[in-house]
Amino acid sequence: MKINHHADDATIMAYAAGTVSEGFSLLLTAHMEVCSHCRERMSLASDLGGELLCEVEPARMSQEGLSNVLSAIEADIIDPVTPFKSPSASSDMASVLMEYVPRGLDELPWQRLMPGIRQYQLTGVESGNGSVRLLSISPGIRIPHHTHLGGELTLVIEGAYEDEIGHFKAGDLADLDASCNHQPVAVGNKPCICLIATDDKLRFTGLLSRMVQPLIGI
Repeated sequence: MKINHHADDATIMAYAAGTVSEGFSLLLTAHMEVCSHCRERMSLASDLGGELLCEVEPARMSQEGLSNVLSAIEADIIDPVTPFKSPSASSDMASVLMEYVPRGLDELPWQRLMPGIRQYQLTGVESGNGSVRLLSISPGIRIPHHTHLGGELTLVIEGAYEDEIGHFKAGDLADLDASCNHQPVAVGNKPCICLIATDDKLRFTGLLSRMVQPLIGI
């Protein structure tokens, strides 16, 4: 799989530092399962963070600090680091997403947003004022033109879309901020299915789109 669009450097650094939302982390982890380039960048960012940490002046530990750490280890409170997993040979979907879509995309209870556009919202994923959802967009259908109040990450699962930024196909990641204005359109002969994580609401530019926005919850 040739991937042409990746996460920004700042996003990779934030991911390595553990400062992104759970929704962004889920999407980035799914992208890195199929993107060796971003896995390598994340590894380098983690190494850099470790080197910077070594240069920080040590802080005095409290009298109870050591005993608290040992107690946590004994109680198995500290979670082990979860390695990246490769997607199964029978599915193109990243394994980290299978918890949310265990029976596959075709079995999801899709909700119709508007003609040619369906959504499935992932629940229980922290995303600030935004959301994490799957969108299925029929060929030739355009998402209403919009800007962003915060950040947005979009990972293409199946199919492809185009917008003012470029052409995005399976595995590609769009890393957008509040400066982005775009109107994605699904291209090709099959629906474009994307995983989208935001940390704030979108801002639709059309009057009709703004009127229906409260109903669709984006």
